Amino acid sequence: MASNKKLSKKREQEMEPTVAIRPQGFAIEQLRQTLDHSSLKDKTLFVHITDNVLELIDGIGQLMSREEIEFGAEPLATLHVTGMMVYMMHHDDLASTQVQRTMFMQRCFDYMACTEETHVHELCGQILCMLDINDSDIMLNLIICCRSASPLNTMAQIVCNCLLWAMLDKLTDLGFDSYRLRAYPEMMMAIAMVNPLDYLQNYLHSLNLIVRVIAALLMAGPYGSIEKLRNEVGLPLDMLVLPTDDAAVLFRWLNTIVKELRSELQVRDSRVQERMVVLETTCELMKLVHANLTEFYQQLYSCTDFDNDDGFVSDQPCDEHGEDFEWLL
Repeated sequence: MASNKKLSKKREQEMEPTVAIRPQGFAIEQLRQTLDHSSLKDKTLFVHITDNVLELIDGIGQLMSREEIEFGAEPLATLHVTGMMVYMMHHDDLASTQVQRTMFMQRCFDYMACTEETHVHELCGQILCMLDINDSDIMLNLIICCRSASPLNTMAQIVCNCLLWAMLDKLTDLGFDSYRLRAYPEMMMAIAMVNPLDYLQNYLHSLNLIVRVIAALLMAGPYGSIEKLRNEVGLPLDMLVLPTDDAAVLFRWLNTIVKELRSELQVRDSRVQERMVVLETTCELMKLVHANLTEFYQQLYSCTDFDNDDGFVSDQPCDEHGEDFEWLL
């Protein structure tokens, strides 16, 4: 127990320097610094003479069209980071460039795409060298980028999955030693290591990050589009599936967080807004999981039994665990 308290204190100290509770996006200067410390420095000098996001997209797009960016973990990681930074870059009238920024991020992930496991591991390692997830502001931005990018193409889905697992590992010390796709039941280990009451009392900000990471992981896998990924990469059928029993455990865990947050909303201190944001994020994830469980209930209730002696279809639920489904919740 003492070691757990020490670990909690350590995480609290790591996550306290920055207190953003919603993604803040990236500044143009962050992109410039990233490119200046990369192998693309000499090819991207134009980023210093314009603040126009569409001009940045056009300039880097020309490099891709001319195939001036070489294959390799470092240059491709720089390109992926550039795509994500541009996607979430601060500028006037974000709505007017939403389509262009999204398509640009998609193109960055699709450039010289290679899903070989060793390459993906090296690529993610390079990305995490450029985007320091010890900075919780950057982690928040990266979570949103991964959630938005993962549906765009197969490469984005794989890389974002691996990055999200790396962030979950960072927050819960799961001990992963490689950046790769993982079976979703491994998420239960993270939940088992997190006591919602400890998080609410000691480092609410980290809980905000954990809930967001789990939501993004589910959208990048079980609750997203996985057929193309299975077909193109040849993953086992159960690799990107969250078992119903695990979904029920996740739902109960989230419900515990919501109950505790609601009981603390009456406390008027400096963390009121943070509690509200975590409550909002947790309820959003609960809706996703509830929809998944509801679909499971419906499938069970729609099971038909043609073995009745009278020849009629049975309308009894096909529940192997008992007479009802309360065990799930």
